[in-house]
Amino acid sequence: MKTARLFLACAMAASLAACSLLGDPEDDAEAALAAEDYLTARDLALAVLESDASNAAALDVLVRAQLAMGLGGDATNTLARLDEAGGEPADQALLAAEAQLQMGDAVAALALIGGDQSAEAWRLRALAAVMQGDDAAARRAFASGHGADGNRAKLYAAEASFNLDRGNLDAAAQAVALANEVAPERVETLYTGARLAEAQGDHVLALSNYLRIIDKVPMDRPALMAAIRESERAGQPDMTRHLILYGAQTRPMDPEFVYQMARLDAWDRNWEAVRARLQEHEADIGNIPAARLLYAEALLNLGQIETARSMAAPLVARFPGDPEVTRIQSAIEAAS
Repeated sequence: MKTARLFLACAMAASLAACSLLGDPEDDAEAALAAEDYLTARDLALAVLESDASNAAALDVLVRAQLAMGLGGDATNTLARLDEAGGEPADQALLAAEAQLQMGDAVAALALIGGDQSAEAWRLRALAAVMQGDDAAARRAFASGHGADGNRAKLYAAEASFNLDRGNLDAAAQAVALANEVAPERVETLYTGARLAEAQGDHVLALSNYLRIIDKVPMDRPALMAAIRESERAGQPDMTRHLILYGAQTRPMDPEFVYQMARLDAWDRNWEAVRARLQEHEADIGNIPAARLLYAEALLNLGQIETARSMAAPLVARFPGDPEVTRIQSAIEAAS
């Protein structure tokens, strides 16, 4: 992927977020949902509902976006509003079942699924079985879904994730192949393909998949963080630098990208810049151990040995044996 494509994708996302000013807001929300840009779909649907709280089309988009984002509680409330508004999607019971799963109630989810024999119902049964600790039942449910009616893309992606979580790479590869047959550009397909590539040590392929996700959904933070990691593992420092700059540009208030930009300063051996950046955001990076360790390294390189020691001490106690912590601790001791 060329560098310019990410910035083009960002511009496209901004255009989509603003497109309600130019077209039908309901259509814009549905388009964002279809593009798997769930954050934008949610925000556009909420904007419609501000002026028309009973808009069934916007509520339908909202509940699907919320489920895609793992917000089962919010989705349950939206489903109640949708019911009051007279909206009755054909898959309403399955939507409610997924919301129950996300809230941790497998029994309620299974009751809502009932006797539905669709591929989506089998996916949810498999997830319920996983929640109940019954891997054998989950495998049977996934297998039953292979011959079921309906779109099976989410089923295959869920099956791939199930097997990846258990280290069964052969079964995961089979599920990823099936997902690629029916929906090669779907975000879940790309994610599971990337995870499989990582597990197989193919960091270039993993990076490629994550970049395709970012190109499709520019504000997908997990994909961006994974792409940064995989670009480093693939030995592509220019891509790593570009991705970090892109993240900082699009997420200026994100503490993680304060740290990532400080990493770039450290690569350039600009320790003054590292200290200044992290010092300015010291309260924000408190929950990022790697940022605190980099701060200690910057102080060490600037000759502030005892301050570096006090900065690193909690990390030494918290992460004994960690290679990076040990490296900085040894450097501090040597400088002393």
